[in-house]
Amino acid sequence: MHNVKTYDSIQAFRGLAALAVMFFHFRWLINNEFPNTGDYLFGWGAIGVDLFFIISGFVITLSAQKLDTGVSASLTFIKSRLKRIMPTYFIILLVVFILSGGMSIFHYSEKLANLVSALTFRPIYTSNAPFYINDSGVYGVRWTLNYEIYFYLVSSLCLLTKRPLLCLLSFFITALVIIPVICGQQFTLSSEGYQFNNPYLNLLTNPISWMFISGVLIAKLVPLAQRLPATLRVTYLACVTLYTVYSLFFLKQIGHGLLSSGFALILLMSGVVMNDTWLRRFTPRWLIFIGNISYSLYLIHTLMNTGLGKRLAWTGLSDGVSGFIIYSVISLILATLSYRYIETLFFSRSKKVNQNRKTDGLIADK
Repeated sequence: MHNVKTYDSIQAFRGLAALAVMFFHFRWLINNEFPNTGDYLFGWGAIGVDLFFIISGFVITLSAQKLDTGVSASLTFIKSRLKRIMPTYFIILLVVFILSGGMSIFHYSEKLANLVSALTFRPIYTSNAPFYINDSGVYGVRWTLNYEIYFYLVSSLCLLTKRPLLCLLSFFITALVIIPVICGQQFTLSSEGYQFNNPYLNLLTNPISWMFISGVLIAKLVPLAQRLPATLRVTYLACVTLYTVYSLFFLKQIGHGLLSSGFALILLMSGVVMNDTWLRRFTPRWLIFIGNISYSLYLIHTLMNTGLGKRLAWTGLSDGVSGFIIYSVISLILATLSYRYIETLFFSRSKKVNQNRKTDGLIADK
């Protein structure tokens, strides 16, 4: 077992990513009052997903460092990850199911297929990369969990070996480079991915997984960079921050993957991690708290778009800036309740079962 440092700045980063995704999905409310303004203000918010993937690789690596290798470590890892996400996911999925038509879904084959896919974490389309589901549907945001489960399983299997990092890198190089090339595909870094006639193979080989790998490498390499002089580290952070702003808001690189927002976000993440010691002094506690509830917020905010918002119409709730604010506030309240009474409940039970599996809000990857 190994001691693992926690990173408040990364937890705050996770909070920013969750807010970005939420604002992106609620931007239509502003558009209805001021056409295109919501897109202008929050059209970039989808990059929060890429940031989640980078953070996932980073946090999973920190979690795995607490463990030795072998069967016991592998089982401990996968059980702790699944316990952290599954109860909250299925409870919120049930709520979404009820508020979005419930049993009427079974009268529509497309909706039924979407529900089954959500229950089993299955991609169902060979197109619409990198989602491979109906990302605009009732359970649209859960496409990222298909990848997360994939990352968990691979990471768990790699812990069976003596060199888990080497095993992990070898697996993803095989999946993202060797298999596509052998199958006659043109190598790409685009999140449009490869064109296999199988949704599983398309997901397993989609280059968006490079975001996860970059997080793994940051976790391994940044501790070395933290030995650099503070002035050099701060200068690097300032430069990559300016580059990220320029890339997102001037070059409009706001899509998914390395060829879009990914490269800038990787640089920014590395700069934040290597400067965490002094950044945590300026990190607001409220943003760290949003990082804590980010998983619930990510899952639950779409309720406002897919059922709950319509049921509040009798209150006079309207579109526009006021609706945007109310939707956001309600989502934050519901996410807080979910975190305290669902996530924390199951997490506490898990800790009581085995005190050696201690994790905090950051290390428990979402």
